[in-house]
Amino acid sequence: MEPMERIVTVSQLDPAHLEQLRELIEAATRADGHEPLGEHKFLHLQRGSDLGSAVLAFDGERLSGYAHTLTFGEDDERRASCEFVVHPDVRRKGIGSALLSRAIDVARVQDARSMDLWSYNDTAAGARIAAHFGFEPARRLLHLHRHVRSVIGAPAPEGASLRAFRPGRDEEAWLTLNNRIFAGHPENGRWTIEDLRARMAQPWFNPHDVLMLEADGRLAGFCWLKVGERPGEGRVGEIYVIGTAPEARGRGLGAYLLAQGLLRLYERKADVAAVYVDQSNVRAAELYRAAGFHHHHVDVCYTRRLGAAALPAESAEEAAA
Repeated sequence: MEPMERIVTVSQLDPAHLEQLRELIEAATRADGHEPLGEHKFLHLQRGSDLGSAVLAFDGERLSGYAHTLTFGEDDERRASCEFVVHPDVRRKGIGSALLSRAIDVARVQDARSMDLWSYNDTAAGARIAAHFGFEPARRLLHLHRHVRSVIGAPAPEGASLRAFRPGRDEEAWLTLNNRIFAGHPENGRWTIEDLRARMAQPWFNPHDVLMLEADGRLAGFCWLKVGERPGEGRVGEIYVIGTAPEARGRGLGAYLLAQGLLRLYERKADVAAVYVDQSNVRAAELYRAAGFHHHHVDVCYTRRLGAAALPAESAEEAAA
């Protein structure tokens, strides 16, 4: 690997970091056709987090690579989740390996017993560096698309109705139901009020895009939409989070929520609807395909235990991102 001046690890990104990171993300997105980082960890690092760490690689004053980790869970279930990106101009010079090696060290310091490594729109290069560091495929997240040219809403099941999210009134109820629906889910099931408020503070948030489903007078589900422009794809409406309460399932509420979410995206003039679903969630994948969604790409989560020492970055040049 060509020498870099420094690699810095921080628990919060300052304004100067964020400005350079946005430029790095934009360059990688243009080169790769997709964003290189997920939102959940990034928001933690923006506001500061004892369990989140950012690793920044600088070539002089230029940010040439970035990784972030978030550690969660307790005891033997304690694990870290990691993503990283290298500027397209300096790839295959060992920067990715250096970032990942440092991220593994950070996870060990936080007493993580295992680590997940996400590869978005997985490629041979991503699989190669994951394998070199001892990671194996663990989860496949399907990214499904459909056009939003004409959409027909669905009749409400008996006793069900929809309304918009009410900021200042619905936060606790939404959070309680979300964490109950996604209990045990590594990304969606551990939200705090700070996680929710961080997303509500984003420029894309619109309370009318959070459809709150009530059944028999109680909150029974929701469909949260995220609408924005994506390079090369037009105006994309993502089904950001959707779910129904466990005790309310079997009544057609999920299909109703999905149909109404698509109708809302049509009203919002989205060109494309997008949704992410774990490949193991066969029931949900079938629901989306029945609603006209088709395969777009796959994100892969690789994992490894952290008992063995990290490989030195200098020995992994051939696997560098």
